Amino acid sequence: MAVEESAGAGSIASRLEHLFATVHPADRGPYTNPEVAQAINETAGHQVLGATYLWQLRKGKRTDPTHSRLTAIADFFGVSPLYFYEEETAKRTDEQLRLASALRSPSIRQMVLDMDGLSERSMAAIATMIQSARTMEGLPDSGAAPE
Repeated sequence: MAVEESAGAGSIASRLEHLFATVHPADRGPYTNPEVAQAINETAGHQVLGATYLWQLRKGKRTDPTHSRLTAIADFFGVSPLYFYEEETAKRTDEQLRLASALRSPSIRQMVLDMDGLSERSMAAIATMIQSARTMEGLPDSGAAPE
């Protein structure tokens, strides 16, 4: 199966950009292409890809990555290689990445911990307040409906 058939070159570039933007240690910004290439190559014990090739993939200038290269990239970012091939896997993974990214914030982590033990009724009230605050701030609806 060619990558273009299932995910499309644009999807690979956008998914790769998303990984760079969201998967990184809490105390720093995104990884650089050279950092990722070096880590992948060190893990493999041989040259799998270079920083320039990675940049080309991110910009959609290279659209022919091998499965082994995409697997190495997926392994580095801690996602399934299917992230690059299957729409449903990409959606689920993006939801998980969004949550992990949000939990890097100490105030969000504390809020979640403080909610532990609250009743469903109290959590629904808090969810309503959060949506109201998002509206006041001009932010889009988070898409999460109170349960």
